Amino acid sequence: MQSPAIVAARRGTTKGALVQTNGVGKNGTTTSHGSSGTDVSPPPERVGELAEACVRFVERAIGVKLDYQAETLSLLDHYLEEGRKAALEKPETAALVAHAAGAYFGEVVRRRHPSWWRVEGIDPAFYRIELESAYLSFSPVQLMADALLRKERTEEEEASKEEEDPSERLELEEDDRDAVAQRLAELPPVSDREFYAPSTRLEVIDIAIEAIRARRMGDGDQADDALRPEDYDETT
Repeated sequence: MQSPAIVAARRGTTKGALVQTNGVGKNGTTTSHGSSGTDVSPPPERVGELAEACVRFVERAIGVKLDYQAETLSLLDHYLEEGRKAALEKPETAALVAHAAGAYFGEVVRRRHPSWWRVEGIDPAFYRIELESAYLSFSPVQLMADALLRKERTEEEEASKEEEDPSERLELEEDDRDAVAQRLAELPPVSDREFYAPSTRLEVIDIAIEAIRARRMGDGDQADDALRPEDYDETT
């Protein structure tokens, strides 16, 4: 039996609750420097704790310390793949790992693209990353739960499976969704393992942002938006 929070996250549902955001504008105003060249403020306390727990989990398992850079997401890929059996057998383990890995993945994205956390309530399954430069939002925990709880397929089932939409878990404007879908359709098919891997999920987010920028420029608009948390309020 799967954790209710994880099931809800995989379905893309949200709860109404007290909302906290951080990283308004260029990821806040202080401290560390992100890979995109923007200042990155500390995350909400609970997110930071979970992300650091993920760093410890991975270092304990494979002996390498994660550094919040995209290049080391392949280590998280490996860690989640190795943890799938335990996660499927123990729902409480799946929730813990998905929460920690989701917080870490979200922090990688926040360091890569100007964005912020939207923290709703106390359940990390409902925390979201919202981008500044384009209307794009997602639940990092949801993405990690998908990787942990994906169904194992035989080679025959993989070969005959229906085409999946890599952007399904992303909240996008409809015009942008069409542009993103067209761009992603150009990519070669991959196995389920690669499809759900955190490194692939980041690649999808990167491609989605570039597709949105190209669509906006093609329409004569500025490539990048300047969204703020309140621009997402009507849909959360």
